[in-house]
Amino acid sequence: MKWLSDTTVLPRAQRAAFAVYSVLVAALILRLAVLDEWSAVRWAVLIAFVATAGPDRVSSPSARALYLGVGLFAALSFVVTYLPDLWFGIAYRLNHAENYLVRANDTMRRIPFNDGAFLWRHQVEPFTTVMRWVYVNGFDMVVWIPVVRSLVACDARKVARYALGAHVVQFPMILPFYSAIRVDEVWSVLGDPDRCLRGWTDEQRISIGANCFPSMHTSVAFAVWLMARGERSRVFSTAMCVYAFAIIFSTVYMEIHWLIDVAGGFVLGYVAVRVADRILETLWSAPLETA
Repeated sequence: MKWLSDTTVLPRAQRAAFAVYSVLVAALILRLAVLDEWSAVRWAVLIAFVATAGPDRVSSPSARALYLGVGLFAALSFVVTYLPDLWFGIAYRLNHAENYLVRANDTMRRIPFNDGAFLWRHQVEPFTTVMRWVYVNGFDMVVWIPVVRSLVACDARKVARYALGAHVVQFPMILPFYSAIRVDEVWSVLGDPDRCLRGWTDEQRISIGANCFPSMHTSVAFAVWLMARGERSRVFSTAMCVYAFAIIFSTVYMEIHWLIDVAGGFVLGYVAVRVADRILETLWSAPLETA
């Protein structure tokens, strides 16, 4: 792609900074790929989205902006790698300590249409296979796609916005709900098989599958869509819209989330983006495009 060679017009110091930046970004992406055991399909999806970065590329990024982008990417990688373990550890202890303030499974089950059965009652296996992949891989890939694309576009501000709005801000916002309210996955409450074929034992189903309200798959995907609408590339914004809403649909179709979980996810995603924007407005006023 021609735009990737545009760094030849930059001053020598910027070219050197860009070279170091490229190596660090590649190393961090490979680290993620190894830790999460990315499949060829994951790589293909990521590359297809990142290939649309041309229209959104910063033409003359400063060294400060490049290194800041790498630092933000590294910080997000750390959060995504280690924070879920803390989250699941807290959830596990709460479940077995019987400390939930509200147990809402019966309430969720009694609400008409809340199980979304009208969407999953009649399944077509090839489509179910696709939706299973979308759900299992969507939680983190929907964040890595715009973050990596923003890194390729040399836009540290967007790296920060996607990282904050789609993940970092959401964890502390959602944890009180997951700590106080017990809502199990739909299939578990209804006594159906796990359509995602995760092979959970009963203990795992009780400890891990009890964090449903609000749906964080939904909140993350919706937040990314809200932010992706502002990108110059119409191809990217349209494709991200389709991908994000496929993830949201999969949460119901795969019999994971109740419709109320999804509604709560929409609210959480919207609020997280607003909070992220306020943080950036407060802390990031200086331009970073040029040295």
